Amino acid sequence: MRIVSFVLISLFLFTLTSTKEERDIHHQRKDLRILFDAIQQKEGKIDIHVSEDSITNTFDRAMSELDYKCSFIDLYKLFSSAVATIQCGHTDLTISGKVINEWARLHNSLPIDYVLYGKKLFVHELDKADTKYYSRGLSKKEYKTIPKHAEIIRIDRKNTSEWLDEFGVYVPSDEGSKDFKYHKAGQLFEFYRTIVSESKDSVEVVYSKNHDTSHIYLKLGYPPVLTLLKRIQKFEKEEGKKYDDIGKFSFVKSKVAYFRFTSFKECKGKKYAEFLEKSFKQIKDKKADKLIVDVRGNLGGQLQILFMSYIVGENVFLGKYELNKPFEWFKNKRIAKFNENFKAHKRLTRRYAKFKRIHPNFTGELYTTKINKEYQFKGEIIVVTDEGSFSAASILACHLKTLAKAKIVGQTAGGSFYSGNAGTLQVKLPYTGFSLIVNPNTFYTHLSIHEGQNPVAIKTPDFELEPINPKVKKQDIWFVNNVCKFF
Repeated sequence: MRIVSFVLISLFLFTLTSTKEERDIHHQRKDLRILFDAIQQKEGKIDIHVSEDSITNTFDRAMSELDYKCSFIDLYKLFSSAVATIQCGHTDLTISGKVINEWARLHNSLPIDYVLYGKKLFVHELDKADTKYYSRGLSKKEYKTIPKHAEIIRIDRKNTSEWLDEFGVYVPSDEGSKDFKYHKAGQLFEFYRTIVSESKDSVEVVYSKNHDTSHIYLKLGYPPVLTLLKRIQKFEKEEGKKYDDIGKFSFVKSKVAYFRFTSFKECKGKKYAEFLEKSFKQIKDKKADKLIVDVRGNLGGQLQILFMSYIVGENVFLGKYELNKPFEWFKNKRIAKFNENFKAHKRLTRRYAKFKRIHPNFTGELYTTKINKEYQFKGEIIVVTDEGSFSAASILACHLKTLAKAKIVGQTAGGSFYSGNAGTLQVKLPYTGFSLIVNPNTFYTHLSIHEGQNPVAIKTPDFELEPINPKVKKQDIWFVNNVCKFF
């Protein structure tokens, strides 16, 4: 009788386990369907850089790999690689707390904190609590680490570029270019490195400090969670401050006019128009014939039609902006609705519909506007870009280079010079907790890309200029002074 009871209990427990696993499989497949449905319904132009058949096939293959229960890290890798197929840097998938928890439990992370600065890795100082955790039971002589501000040259025999090649498939970028992936992975490089690495006890790290190159073997384990959390919070706070900035203007080297734009999010309206007019008036009054437009780290916002008006004059064709997936009732399932981006989506749809009623032949074409012609700038221009110059910032760089013969200095811009989707609507996936950013609008510059043409080539700087070590003070002054040398 005991044997029968044991068998029945075992069968019952097996049934419960099987039922839970089947539910998990069902939910992970459901999340992928939600993701793909949202892209089909709300992505402005799904085939803007690759064919729709290619994207559909990618999601079909992803679905075929969900016949068994996957870890959340594997689900993230599968989902994000599918999203990256669209090759639109705006269209992204963010990780969830479930992924972070699994990542920490892998015990496969370096006991240091580091970030990408441009295309180089620099060690960040650990929080005291993390230092105490890693050094417990060790004397000062026994505790080994890498000094802060040291540059990491190789991790486990691979340099930064080689690691990015390995995990870059999970990071979306315009036209699949590598440059924006550096920016996207900058704060979480170790996370991406870990999810494509084999489990090991320790790895060799080669680093440089004060022009001396050293190597060290570091034991792998928990990531420095407290340090990472504080650094990310500080980074997001600093990024948030950028969004309120409408730009800064000054003169450098006496008569070189200098605009610094860290974001174009609020670069619109009367206040911004007054700022531009005042700045270009100062340029005229000082008879400055050299201009620097610095858009390093600028992730975009408002297209800079008014700014270009001061450069090329009025009624010059700049491109198109289309509402390919306007707001429609009953077609917003699972899209976050109680935020400014969704409200902006509704407002833009209403304004666009009203404008179309008055101008039925309007196709979204954009032209420069009327300005005081006395203030139009006609001198030499340098536009400064880096991997974080994206969206409206890369579009401005495109316009300055192709319409005003500006030189590009710095690093290759992360954003496209041709086209992309934008609009920023958020979809939360219920099982995985991932957030999908989908974009209902499509923008185009005045340029057309031809078959076989390399879309990155046009963004290549005329003169490369790398950022210096992050510990150096007054970096912007050093950087701008060096930019002036290229006039």
